Amino acid sequence: MASTFFGLTISYSGLQAASTSLNVTGHNVSNINTKGYSKQQASTEAAQALRTFSTYGMLGAGVKVTGVSQLRDSYYDEKYRNNQANYGEYEAKENYMDQIEDFFDEWNLNGYCKEYQKFFTSVEEVIKAPGEASTKNQLINNAASMAQYFNTLSTNLRKIQEDANNEIKDAVEQINSYAQNIASLNRQINQIEANYGDANDLRDKRNALIDDLAQIVNVSINEEDIGNGLTDFRVSINGQTLVAGYDYNKLYTEARADKRNASDAASLYDVKWESGQNFNLYSPSLGGQMKALVDIRDGCNGEFEQYKVDENGDYILDSDGNKVLESVLRNEQNTDFKGIPYYQSQLNQFISTLSEAVNNVLKSGLTSDGTQQGISLFVTQTNTDTMTALNITVNPELIKDADKLATRSSAATGQAEADIMEQLRKLQSEKIFDGGTGAYFLESMVSDMSIDSSNATNMLDNYNNLRTTIQNQRLSIMGVDTDEEAMDMMKFQQAYNLNSKMMSVMNEIYDKLINGTGL
Repeated sequence: MASTFFGLTISYSGLQAASTSLNVTGHNVSNINTKGYSKQQASTEAAQALRTFSTYGMLGAGVKVTGVSQLRDSYYDEKYRNNQANYGEYEAKENYMDQIEDFFDEWNLNGYCKEYQKFFTSVEEVIKAPGEASTKNQLINNAASMAQYFNTLSTNLRKIQEDANNEIKDAVEQINSYAQNIASLNRQINQIEANYGDANDLRDKRNALIDDLAQIVNVSINEEDIGNGLTDFRVSINGQTLVAGYDYNKLYTEARADKRNASDAASLYDVKWESGQNFNLYSPSLGGQMKALVDIRDGCNGEFEQYKVDENGDYILDSDGNKVLESVLRNEQNTDFKGIPYYQSQLNQFISTLSEAVNNVLKSGLTSDGTQQGISLFVTQTNTDTMTALNITVNPELIKDADKLATRSSAATGQAEADIMEQLRKLQSEKIFDGGTGAYFLESMVSDMSIDSSNATNMLDNYNNLRTTIQNQRLSIMGVDTDEEAMDMMKFQQAYNLNSKMMSVMNEIYDKLINGTGL
């Protein structure tokens, strides 16, 4: 049989439940703008009834709070993180492709068209007056200006590659930091949930870290119940374990001893696990900013640029004794994206083809006075041995003495003859650049860049829209709504008031029973 004062106990349980619910509502409202916060709610159920052995059987014992849970849907979390990896990839790609596009737009508008045309215009001027030093000086200076332009463009592309390389190192450090924090949170969460219940705020903090990590590299998570309120929480990146419970694996960067592509910047980073396990930067499944940075830094459109060698392994040299570059297909560790190595290789191919053609024409001729054999117009810079966009320069001998520039093919003809210059002019329209003219070759490269840049922008817009949609879906479950919380506040306030009123009523009854009975 219930105690005479059992009504106070019932009312008190109602007060406690209403007070807890109000506190949870206040916590929700205070975190309405907190990133990654999940709405919480107090779960209640009827307290265990008393067996009264009376005609009514059992007597209700009030209410009890069974826990404070967070509202969250793992399905939307997974969708959001998968999209974050795609968003992070194309955000980084758009950033770098915009930089590349800026260089090539300048080239297309004021650089290439201007410098290339100026060079061949100056050739025509020499044809008109092959014996004049001023026209030959103009040609040589325009050639130097064009060479300098390609030097600058190649240097700027290399700087972009170095920036992407440094960002890879930063991304590795961020991944390690996230892994350490997640492993620490795993321990704290288990310590709390093994003894006290749900560690909702710590779980929100861990989920927020995983959301941010997913933008850097594609992630997957798995949480298994191992008993006694404990869970084994694991995080994998690109299919490899990053966090396992309270432990985490660290990544580190190591400078390459050898270049992957001949025109790469020196000491680019490889990424490795400290455990010795291989981390494949070129895995098809890699995602997030890491994939974008690798594509920009190492993207070679499936072809590796390397030095050409003969069957004995000796370097093949051009007519001026420079090492010759070639592009070869490789299936291992490939990146099909057209990144910095691709554009560097295309520029190098253009420069080597142009310089070889121009030099061969000039070396086959004689100076305007017919006394000296022609020499190369384009050479490599001091302490370099490969004709590339980065290394090309004008022969210093011609800068010192423009009369060493070949203009005619035979000493028997007069000084006014300029058939060598005629041959040089024809190079502008000859299809010696992969079956096309120089203009067409470079315009095709600019077109590739524009397409990739536009694709990155379009994909970023698509994934940004998806991110907004999925986030709204997540917030429909986990988000804090002001109207909802206001209604809950009023509801729990009324519950609290009613339970308080019930205690007042019971107090009056007990006062009458104790103090007013028997007088």
